[in-house]
Amino acid sequence: MARVVASIGVDPSDHDMLSRIASLLGMSREATAARLLPGEEPARLASSAPAGRFPVPEEEPARSALPETGRHLQVPEEALQVLSPISTGMAAAERSWTEPALAEQPRHAPQQDAPHQTLLPPSSEAATLHLLLSRVVPEGPVDVGLLLERVCRGDVLSQLPRKPVRTLRFGVQVLVDLGMGMQPFYRDQSELVTRIGSLAGRHSRDVKYFSGTPLHRSGPGAGWTWRAYEPPPPGARVLILSDFGLNEGGMASEHEDDWCEVVRLIRRAGCRPLALVPAPSAQWPPWLVALMPVLAWDRCTTTAHVYAALS
Repeated sequence: MARVVASIGVDPSDHDMLSRIASLLGMSREATAARLLPGEEPARLASSAPAGRFPVPEEEPARSALPETGRHLQVPEEALQVLSPISTGMAAAERSWTEPALAEQPRHAPQQDAPHQTLLPPSSEAATLHLLLSRVVPEGPVDVGLLLERVCRGDVLSQLPRKPVRTLRFGVQVLVDLGMGMQPFYRDQSELVTRIGSLAGRHSRDVKYFSGTPLHRSGPGAGWTWRAYEPPPPGARVLILSDFGLNEGGMASEHEDDWCEVVRLIRRAGCRPLALVPAPSAQWPPWLVALMPVLAWDRCTTTAHVYAALS
């Protein structure tokens, strides 16, 4: 009762309004009498209530606590006060849209190319290239075990024996075949040449392009600048990226004499040739395997295959 009076702001001295509110809440004397248990005296209940509190006029008709079925409780309009909402914060400012909420998607979005996968195993490509291009020289730390053995035998030592190490200081020459059979591998050749330059250094890398064989025409620039083949300085590794005519309908035998002359020039200059062929070993001609070490340019080539081919 107190909460209702406080919420609607009724004057406590207005007994008529208080009586009406009490009757609506079922707190009038008639509503209380209707809920008495059999044998209970109304006087006792009335006497127990505080005197002088919420008196009910005798002329007010009795009302039941609950409305009859099918009838609505009629409340005087002057008894209710319209409550104004209490603001809990500042009103949200209107947002002015200067651009669409979602960017407009093109009807046909351009598809990005998948990342290019190298022919050599990606996890061991760097180690494989280092084995292919490096050369073993006795320039490491002093081999103490070998030194003691020679001293005990009484050998005359002109220099201290050293342990063998791999080095790239002699440089690398890469012969890149641009023939018809190597067209599917142009991108692989270009990326491999770039990786070789990062590994050995651009100044230690010599790239020559050719078609068929490099014997008569090869060079680092355009085709009209190509000249007869010249081997690299002594000690360099010569890496040949070619199919040797295997992908051109069995033309490998036509270039056998030219390749024999190229390998002879390379070995005479004190260099070592090595070939990467993008074809299975079952297709290699016997003269190619006997001419120089050959490796399959494929994912099956590992560092173990490189060790076996170079040993």
